[in-house]
Amino acid sequence: MDARSYTAEERRAANQVWAAAGAYGFEPLFLARNTDGTIDFYMNCVVGLVHKYYGDDLLRDLFATWDGDLRESQLDDLTWLYLESAVYLLELPRRPVLSELRRAHADYFFGIQYKLSRQEWMAKNQLVYTMQADRWRTVQGRHPPVMTPYESRLAEALSPSQPPQPGQLKGELLGLFARFALFDGRIRHKVGLHLHLEGLLASLATRTLPTQMIKTDRLTVEHSGSVEAGGSGPTADKRLAHITLRQNAAEDRAYIESCFGRSLYPPERLRKAEQALCTGAHLGCRLWFASGVPSPEQAPTPEAKHLAEQAQLQADRNRAYYAKNRALHRSVVLRLTEQIRNCILVHQQPNARIARSGALDPERVWRAPLLNDSRVFRCAEEENQPSFTVDLLLDASASRLHCQEVIAAQGTILAQSLAACGIPVRVSSFCSLRGYTVLRVLKGFADKSLQGIDQYFASGWNRDGLALRAAGDLVSFDPGPAPRHLLILLTDASPNDSRRVPPSPEQPLGCDYGGSYGVDDAAAEVRTLRRKGLRVSAVFMGEDSSSHDAERIYGKNLARIRGMDQLARAAGRLIQNEIRELGD
Repeated sequence: MDARSYTAEERRAANQVWAAAGAYGFEPLFLARNTDGTIDFYMNCVVGLVHKYYGDDLLRDLFATWDGDLRESQLDDLTWLYLESAVYLLELPRRPVLSELRRAHADYFFGIQYKLSRQEWMAKNQLVYTMQADRWRTVQGRHPPVMTPYESRLAEALSPSQPPQPGQLKGELLGLFARFALFDGRIRHKVGLHLHLEGLLASLATRTLPTQMIKTDRLTVEHSGSVEAGGSGPTADKRLAHITLRQNAAEDRAYIESCFGRSLYPPERLRKAEQALCTGAHLGCRLWFASGVPSPEQAPTPEAKHLAEQAQLQADRNRAYYAKNRALHRSVVLRLTEQIRNCILVHQQPNARIARSGALDPERVWRAPLLNDSRVFRCAEEENQPSFTVDLLLDASASRLHCQEVIAAQGTILAQSLAACGIPVRVSSFCSLRGYTVLRVLKGFADKSLQGIDQYFASGWNRDGLALRAAGDLVSFDPGPAPRHLLILLTDASPNDSRRVPPSPEQPLGCDYGGSYGVDDAAAEVRTLRRKGLRVSAVFMGEDSSSHDAERIYGKNLARIRGMDQLARAAGRLIQNEIRELGD
């Protein structure tokens, strides 16, 4: 991931790492932040010094040793305490100001503890916290906390009096962890606890379990804690790792493929799409078009297997939610189908075929006496060929975590109603992850079954402008059986992506992709698609604060809903307007 993907905060952190390392030609493997989410200046200096004295290859190899272990987070934090002590001793003679920075960090460590919630205190690892408290109390010149003999020996071992040489670092640390029975070199995976609840217990668990949103560049499938909500529900920013490992391009590509499956596009077609679409504000971004089909060339990683299991659990939740509210959903389907069908009958003329009876065709009358051809009439086809197709595009970013089941149900209802009227429909979801904007086809035009829509889940970010470009390209790649096309998005109209907009004459320093910039970019892409002949509309279900942004992006081609009972009326009116336009 190149430097253009940094947020403003990450850019500040990277500058701190580079300044401490005395080098600017590398991408930091780690960036540090405080428990309250702010940038940790001192620990970013430590990250830079570790690069200076030990190098990134050694560091990557060290942390990979216990990657996936059930104590991984604990081992990471203890390792950083050890590294902090080592590089502090190495650098202090050259940079005396480190002592003041270290003292300020210690003061901040204890100052922030008073602001932690009960849940944050419960989430702390007690051994790690004791070691941190001992380290920073010592820096402050205070007495150490009350510790067991085991903890006292561990704290002493984590503060080496003589920093190890690069060739000794890994051996020293692994030996330390082995002596204190923390890690013996064998990876032990955490076994998840799975509870199958039904009836009242399932309902209570769904309503009471907390919902957390992870906004990272790692794909997660999270449980929706408030599936009845019509707007954006309460979310909490979850910061588990204070120092984050960054990835490289090859790993990102393999990761995206393991999560979403192989590309629908041939390699050359995908390359051309990226060249044509990943320009301007999206320069440096990547695209991926998939349908969830695993790649036969790539063995699934343990993480990909875990993701598949979690995605299947979400699919089960989507089906259960639809079945639980089947009566309501069937009513919405019937009402919406009736509205669409009536509008089609009024505004679209049926196809006519040549026949021996029906309405006389003046242009063919001459064939009767001259050619003895009695087929000089026209009659309506019993089944008309569709005049347009519909692409449903579902926002699958992490901001939709709280209502995944609702969105899957809405997609199913819309697809079922359109299909009942003979309109070809394709359903896709979109999100962005590690610089990739991913369009995942859940139901193709030729698919009769709607079960693929149940595979919808939310995670990652959303770069709406690039997603709209990609949706237009997908229509060109696979236009379906009709000449005209309607694109309908189910969205909260809140573009937000981790990859920054690169510098340009208008933005000399670049900017974050989100807020007003993201809204303007999405609106521009909607106008571009409309100029190309693609009808673009949206069903908006989000916060009141985003309703104005939705209007800026989609204009009058927008329907707002707050609950499932409003879908038939709002979406029906929206689709009817589009049918009238297409029929003119």
